[in-house]
Amino acid sequence: MSGRINIFKGSGSVAAFEGVLQSDGYQAYDQYCQLQNLRGKKVRRAACLAHIRRKFEAAKDERPEVVRWILKTIALLYRIETPLREHGASAEVRARVRHNRGRPLVRLLEKAFRHLQTTAIRPKSRLGEALNYALGQWSAMGTYLDDGRIEIDNNETENDIRPSAVGKKNWLFIGHPEAGRRGAVLYTLLISARNHGVDPQAYLKDVIERLPVTRPADLDALLPANWAAANRATRPLAKPLRSDAA
Repeated sequence: MSGRINIFKGSGSVAAFEGVLQSDGYQAYDQYCQLQNLRGKKVRRAACLAHIRRKFEAAKDERPEVVRWILKTIALLYRIETPLREHGASAEVRARVRHNRGRPLVRLLEKAFRHLQTTAIRPKSRLGEALNYALGQWSAMGTYLDDGRIEIDNNETENDIRPSAVGKKNWLFIGHPEAGRRGAVLYTLLISARNHGVDPQAYLKDVIERLPVTRPADLDALLPANWAAANRATRPLAKPLRSDAA
């Protein structure tokens, strides 16, 4: 499976999830969103601009001037994000800036993609495949414009899970199928703790020690965000805080 995801507002099992799921164009993610909606769960998908950009980067030898313009326009979208991230802009500010400055560029790119599909570009060429992929993701690209919590791409999440990807083929047939779900929960907790600036090992040790005497009503205090807020003053930072830490 090639997909990498960010999730927001989720809790409980996969079947109980509601919120925004950010991923690449792997078809299973759209199918999952449709299934959740049929279950009465509100799930909206957000696309990843980095995956779209990579397709055009691979096609830069075909119609170089056209691809160069596309990549330049995508770079302008990223340029909007840089000061927002550097200044720690709130979700509300990010959504407002994206609406005013990013949305016209997104519409311009879509118009260009649809026009290019009407020209003599072979669908099976790299550029044809890039256009098809981009337009297939474009409605989901609009999600990041409306929701300031969401990043423009999935790169940070991919970087976070890369260490686990090193051994995933070795682990594929080891243990019970439920081990995969448990592993995903554990990875999510530890990476979230790190992205909130605390040492994952210190977090996990403290949580394991406190769990047996913690009442169900107080479990929220052990979630990474809440634990970090309560302990940051006395715990060393593991890394700079990420603005989208869940």
